[in-house]
Amino acid sequence: METKQIEIHVPEEFHLDRADRFIHASLELDFSRSYLQKLIRDGHILVNGGAVKPNYKVKTDDLIVIDIPEPEPLELEPEEMPIDFIYQDSSIAVINKQAGLVVHPGPGNWNRTLVNGLLYHLGDLSSIGGVVRPGIVHRLDKDTSGLMVVAKTDAAHRILSGEFAARRVRKRYAAVVVGKPRTDHEIIDRPIARHRKYRHKMTIDDEGREAVTEYRVSRVWNGRPGVFSLLDIDLHTGRTHQIRVHLSSIGVPIVGDPVYSKKWEKYRVPHLLLASVGLGFAHPEDGRMLSFEVDHPPHMKAFIEKITRLS
Repeated sequence: METKQIEIHVPEEFHLDRADRFIHASLELDFSRSYLQKLIRDGHILVNGGAVKPNYKVKTDDLIVIDIPEPEPLELEPEEMPIDFIYQDSSIAVINKQAGLVVHPGPGNWNRTLVNGLLYHLGDLSSIGGVVRPGIVHRLDKDTSGLMVVAKTDAAHRILSGEFAARRVRKRYAAVVVGKPRTDHEIIDRPIARHRKYRHKMTIDDEGREAVTEYRVSRVWNGRPGVFSLLDIDLHTGRTHQIRVHLSSIGVPIVGDPVYSKKWEKYRVPHLLLASVGLGFAHPEDGRMLSFEVDHPPHMKAFIEKITRLS
């Protein structure tokens, strides 16, 4: 059986954290924590070359090597689950993905994904995304909620993929960040690449791929819990972790971000406070412009209500 190997070093902010918890929080491989614990117990995860228990306390610069077994190909099963459909017709569907839901199957999460739910509700989807990603034109991280467009047909998939590649799709996000940005409006144009040492992270790198994020400050709170800002964000490119990296790089990490915020646990939020709240694109069949908006997700609303009350 083939395996996929990942090597990571433990950053200082995770010193003395549990091994299973650190890997689950930082790698964002869409694995369940129980699956990671099984990999550790079965010897697929080594720390500094040796086997450890799931509750091992990692130390700064520990080298963790993860061998992920590639499972045999599986036929995806439709699974009943609630999905918030915003719009659908014969070629596309637009959904409001809940936070905590993995988009497509992968090691450790071969069921209970958005794709399984889409197959239950919609039946056939575009096959261009491959066996485990039918209909998936673009994705959101597990912990990010909000708008996604799904292709029901291969023709729609090809056209939408081209629109995303040509940057003709408008993607608007909302985020609550720690602190206040230095300006109320800024276009962050800084290339991003995978971190050379901490391979689970992305970082600003002059040799990386172009990445452009535009934000506007919508609201600022300054009270007992601290200073927080609500940002309205236009994503001009779509790199991995782009918004999170760019905002962290200017000193305002997103609340609840386990990778790019050193004190992410302090605020006790169940999910990252980042949501895709606006999506606009040309319909793949007739070219008419479609525009969709959704409200902030419940966990973001709850945090905003809390800091408003205490400010």
